[in-house]
Amino acid sequence: MYQLIEHTADMGIEAWADSAPMVLLQMALGIKTLMYGESPASAMLDTEIVLHADDPVELLVCWLNEIVYWSEKNNLVPAAFRIDRLNHAALRATVSGEPFDPLRHGIERQVKSVTYHQACLEELAQGWHARVYVDL
Repeated sequence: MYQLIEHTADMGIEAWADSAPMVLLQMALGIKTLMYGESPASAMLDTEIVLHADDPVELLVCWLNEIVYWSEKNNLVPAAFRIDRLNHAALRATVSGEPFDPLRHGIERQVKSVTYHQACLEELAQGWHARVYVDL
């Protein structure tokens, strides 16, 4: 489960899940929704993403920024996300999507970047929690 969070000039994404991979997938769905709303997309094109970071929060921020970059660079709408490998400092994942079509896809918000402001990725008694704020 994820939700979008209103913030003064930015927006946030917060997610909860039973595992770290699942919370990262929920955050990816959140960034997709923040950018494209509920626009339908098919998993036509796949890209492998490999990231290394100094800590889990940096990994989370880099993961979401990579999705934004991939989408904008290739003019693609994300459709599906898969975490192939994850540890506290590394992530290998697959992002799938389709070319942006203005007749089928809406743009909700233009994302500049995912920020470290109040970012967190933590294991709690009831599961995993993540939060980021996005510069629009």
